[in-house]
Amino acid sequence: MNILAIDSATEACSVALLREDGKVFGEFEIAPREHTRLLPEMMRRVLSQAAVKKSMLSHCAFSNGPGAFTGIRIAAAQAQGIGIGLNIPLIPVSTLAVLAQTSFDRYPHNSVLVALDARMQEIYWALYRRDQAGCACLSGSERLTAADAVDYDNAVESGAGHGWLAGLQPVTTMSVDPALLPDARSLLRLASQAVGQQRTVAAGDITINYLRNRVAEKARN
Repeated sequence: MNILAIDSATEACSVALLREDGKVFGEFEIAPREHTRLLPEMMRRVLSQAAVKKSMLSHCAFSNGPGAFTGIRIAAAQAQGIGIGLNIPLIPVSTLAVLAQTSFDRYPHNSVLVALDARMQEIYWALYRRDQAGCACLSGSERLTAADAVDYDNAVESGAGHGWLAGLQPVTTMSVDPALLPDARSLLRLASQAVGQQRTVAAGDITINYLRNRVAEKARN
């Protein structure tokens, strides 16, 4: 099993590969508005470093939002092209879940409130907890609200993402990393779990997690 992971839903652009022997290869760069140029080169270099040909890929995972509209579409298009070209399944994963997993991979805490700036004085946010396998598990639902509408209790151990700079107030016991961004290497961990649980989709059936659209649909209902 060779899984390629792509993330370009925020200012960060990253690509990672889980080779069948368990070794991980990856590249990460913060480069706003450069994702279209960077992603193909990153994929080429990662595959080369791993000595894996594109034809040897078994799955392709990507962050499907919420996040920057253009960045999400770039990753989705790259993944879909690979899925169709190689006839392999895709693994769409929430950007907020990837950010939570990035936090868990870096820090020893077991719960994290992730938040991304959604502009228009709103943030995308969700609470994730570390499961027994070490993977980010959603607690409740992902939401789009104003910063002052975020609801969490004092038991939450940490925070991550630039949404924390948009007016969120951490409790004194929390450690917050507002500079943390999603990393495709952490996406690989969630993708591997999804493969084991048979949560993959055909390339023609992928969806984008815009979240803002879902909020608008609920408001109309």
